[in-house]
Amino acid sequence: MSHGNVYRHFASKDALAAEIAARWMEEMREACDLAVKRNRTVRTKLRALVEAIRSELFKRANDPEALSVFHFVIQHKPEEAIAHHLHRQGLVVSILRKAGWPPSPQTDLEALTILDALRFFTDPHAVAAYPDTDVSDRLARIIDLLAKHIETTVPPQM
Repeated sequence: MSHGNVYRHFASKDALAAEIAARWMEEMREACDLAVKRNRTVRTKLRALVEAIRSELFKRANDPEALSVFHFVIQHKPEEAIAHHLHRQGLVVSILRKAGWPPSPQTDLEALTILDALRFFTDPHAVAAYPDTDVSDRLARIIDLLAKHIETTVPPQM
């Protein structure tokens, strides 16, 4: 495909990058939705969510331009990046709700805290920096800790 042919479909390099980013984020959201939907327990849902994110990131880990697309979204499409992260938060909120947590600002904050705890395993930079590192034992330990916390903490009532 020639450069000219690309610009018949996209007005600029930024428009092309935006479309690539939108498709990648949609693929990520679909993979995450399916992973959470297919699993039953808090542990398996959290583990499947992290593994889905990692799998989608690994699809692009060998592409040197992948992180530039990530940075493009943050710089030029921050609303899409925020929507992407709110989607993940919503999935964790749904896991908390199934475990008996009430709809509340505290539950929303708990979901963000859980995502923060899983950041090393789901951050594009960390995944790209350690593509050959086996993190399964560490991931299993943190998932067990988080699941135990979710299942044994009395949800705050507001």
